[in-house]
Amino acid sequence: MAEPSNPHNVEGENPEQPVMAADEDEDDDGGASGGGLPVLKWSKHNFDNLMPSLQMPREFGAVYPQEGDTGADAPAGYITMWAEFFYDGNLRLPITVFVADILEYYQLHISQLSPFGMFRIRNFEYTFRALGLAVSIENFRRFYQLTVNTVFFSFNQGTEVPN
Repeated sequence: MAEPSNPHNVEGENPEQPVMAADEDEDDDGGASGGGLPVLKWSKHNFDNLMPSLQMPREFGAVYPQEGDTGADAPAGYITMWAEFFYDGNLRLPITVFVADILEYYQLHISQLSPFGMFRIRNFEYTFRALGLAVSIENFRRFYQLTVNTVFFSFNQGTEVPN
């Protein structure tokens, strides 16, 4: 049986702290239990409006975070989903097979990916599908490389321009 999703349990690892950029100040956590992540600034009203606008089924069990929670505080069996994944990244659940393949290839949990990283994956997929090109990890890697921005992973334009 599959283990429940947990942002601190990716591929069997259980880090004490979330992945951080080398220049990030670990001491500036503002008392948050998320190990340096900012406290979520989100209102219950916004959450309640987001769920029907996304047609999020109740059986998905989406819950509003508790006061003082950070992105790393999802309870066992839950993952952190940023509203920007849906607004800016055009994420719809269930995610596409290609998004799952990218996450598996880079051994990332979806909660470790920045909204801009999700946007770049989906933009690549939509563009390639519209042009009738092969949507593959190899083609994605020709255009993007994995980066770490603050404590989240993203993708930036690769250093080599494809022919």
